[in-house]
Amino acid sequence: MDSRIPKDEIAEILLRVSNGDEQAYRTIFEAYKTSIYSTVFNLSDDEFMAEEVLQDTFIRLWNYRSKLVEVDNFDAWIYRVAKNVFLTKIKKSTPSQEPLDLILHDIFATPKTYNDIEYRELETAFEQAVQSLSPKQRITYQLVKIEGLSRKEVAKILEVSAETVKWNLDESVKKIRSTMSEMLKNLPLALILFYLQKK
Repeated sequence: MDSRIPKDEIAEILLRVSNGDEQAYRTIFEAYKTSIYSTVFNLSDDEFMAEEVLQDTFIRLWNYRSKLVEVDNFDAWIYRVAKNVFLTKIKKSTPSQEPLDLILHDIFATPKTYNDIEYRELETAFEQAVQSLSPKQRITYQLVKIEGLSRKEVAKILEVSAETVKWNLDESVKKIRSTMSEMLKNLPLALILFYLQKK
């Protein structure tokens, strides 16, 4: 699970991220997103779970950015964060399960909230991103994420399989994130991920 960032460059990039450099943050995101997503998907066999863990991992990275220069082995650190996010989500989805010993204390702060101007930008970009989806992806996303219906209920309404609903939902989430990221290059990626986390 090696990073695509050369080892002799990672320290400088982390220093830039620690100083709030958005471009450096995006560089880290692009370098690790596929590997983290694949790792979580292989463990969960759930594309939606993998997307959520990926987003939460990078929200936490941004919140912890001021201390990134203290991280000796970034590869180990970022995958440990992803693992803990994943385990936390499993714990929440199975409340009757015994506590997982591997879940570490959450040392990360609550993500920064957005101001009114940023919120309007996020809302506008989100609406446009949803409209850019294919008809099948859009109706699936609206029914599940906005109306709050279960995938099983949506499958029945649309007369498709649950797997089709799952695929359309996963694809819509990825496309919305990508579209908003392109539209809102002036905003921190962490802020976009935090906004989508609440949707």
